[in-house]
Amino acid sequence: MSWPFRGLAARVAGTLAVALMPIGAIAVWQAVQIAAEQQANAETALLTATAEAASGEALAIASASGAVATLAAHVAADGGPVADCSDMFRNVVRDTPQFSFAGFVDEAGVLRCASSDVGRDLTGGLLYPVMDRDRTPMVLASGFGSISGTSVIVSAAPVHVGTEYIGFVAVSVPHSRIFGIPGAAGMEQDLNIVTFNTDGSVLSSDREFAEIEGVLPVGRPLPTLVSTRQFSFTSYSEDGEERVFAVVPIIPGVVHALGSRPVDTLGWDRLSPVIFPVLMLAVGLIVAFGAVNALVIRYIRKLKDNLNEFARSRRIVPLSTKPGLAQELVEIDETWTDLATHLVQEEAELENMVHEKNVLLKEVHHRVKNNLQLIASIVNLKIRRATSPEARRSLKEVQMRVMSIAAVHRALYSEPTSGRVRADELLQSVIDSTISAGLTDDRTIDLQQSYSPVLLYPDQAVPLLLMASEAVTNALKYMGRLDNGDASLTISLTIEGENKAMLRIVNTRGTPFLPPDQVLGSGLGRSLIAGFATQVGGTVELDVTDDYYDFHLTFEAAVFDPSTAGGELSLG
Repeated sequence: MSWPFRGLAARVAGTLAVALMPIGAIAVWQAVQIAAEQQANAETALLTATAEAASGEALAIASASGAVATLAAHVAADGGPVADCSDMFRNVVRDTPQFSFAGFVDEAGVLRCASSDVGRDLTGGLLYPVMDRDRTPMVLASGFGSISGTSVIVSAAPVHVGTEYIGFVAVSVPHSRIFGIPGAAGMEQDLNIVTFNTDGSVLSSDREFAEIEGVLPVGRPLPTLVSTRQFSFTSYSEDGEERVFAVVPIIPGVVHALGSRPVDTLGWDRLSPVIFPVLMLAVGLIVAFGAVNALVIRYIRKLKDNLNEFARSRRIVPLSTKPGLAQELVEIDETWTDLATHLVQEEAELENMVHEKNVLLKEVHHRVKNNLQLIASIVNLKIRRATSPEARRSLKEVQMRVMSIAAVHRALYSEPTSGRVRADELLQSVIDSTISAGLTDDRTIDLQQSYSPVLLYPDQAVPLLLMASEAVTNALKYMGRLDNGDASLTISLTIEGENKAMLRIVNTRGTPFLPPDQVLGSGLGRSLIAGFATQVGGTVELDVTDDYYDFHLTFEAAVFDPSTAGGELSLG
């Protein structure tokens, strides 16, 4: 299995990436520092923008708180409401355009002195219950003022005569008039402002009151943001948007402003420090890959193709004749070309030597065959001049053994195989000759032969043929006829398993054809068969009954493969 990252280009790219990693790490670190600095600058700018945006409201609240303190002091100095006290409150509202109402409410919640609506009961309003409970200066916001009927900010302060609480003074500033104060206009479009008091009650907002939750931080209630100093932080709003928040005290401990704007997540100033090293790394990898591919990899692939072509056809193809080829690749090409040239020359010399050896070996086998045939002819002359049947039979056996060996040598110089012979063909030829020579009388037998293709080396084929000839000779000598008149000889060569072969010779016994005095043996045949079996490397087994004599030899052999005929042969 070939892994994609084992290639030269991938390794060079990986090495270059590791080399550029410190530069990338520095660039990323710088990007983080720049991002942090930009975040700090954004928070500082938001603090400034929040303070500027809330300046009009701060001025209005401060003015209202100052007026409340002054009016409360006048009421306390007069010992409570006096005749024509409403004139003072009307004058204050007339002289200060941002105020819509000013008045004194007694401890029972009745409006005693005011710029309007004197005598009105305010116990059901927003301000009276809080002042009656806390009796401290405060600033509240109402979406619907009891007097003005519009959204207002109310500043109130208790009035004491001595230690006795007699009521409170309140001044209302409508939100619609706050932006008429210098410093309240010019707010940035993406900036949202919310003012709130120490209780966390929203006093004003640039949004509708129903939409205020969308610009408040999640998990940080407004009372937890009350502080005497300015600070900023980043969080998510109720709408799920990441925003930068800034808290600015308008009146420390009384009124505070909360400004917020969305975080710039994809600004070029934040992305450029990261994009530059990434682009530099990508360009470096592309250039490195292109350079390695142009200078090395394509020539290595070409060299591989040349090697494959040489392996297929022994054709030597130079890598390149262009002058731009690197010197190292030129040396590699020259080295493999020299190696291939020497290999072709050595193969040619070796093939020539093998051819000469085969020619000589075939000539040796041919001469040996001729000599053995000459010996067989001499023995044949002796057979003709022999006077006794026993002498002729003995000489005939010798002749058959010599002819068996000659058949092997004839096959060795006739067959194109690498020093091996077809045992099945030789067996059939030798056994046919043995049977033809052994059936000297007029008897008729049922002869059955079958031979599977088997390959043998000469040192195995010769003893196998001699043993088969000897075994068939013995079978013909001791053959008999069964009670039903049948007489048979069965010879077979079969394949047993992957590399096992078995030679089997079965003959009938019963009534012998030859008289006992003519077949009286000396035991030489059995000794020869045992010796030949040892040379073949096989095992002999006998199964003798009253009717049959069953001889079979099991040995190792190579199974014949027709696809390799004329070339290399495959062993089983």
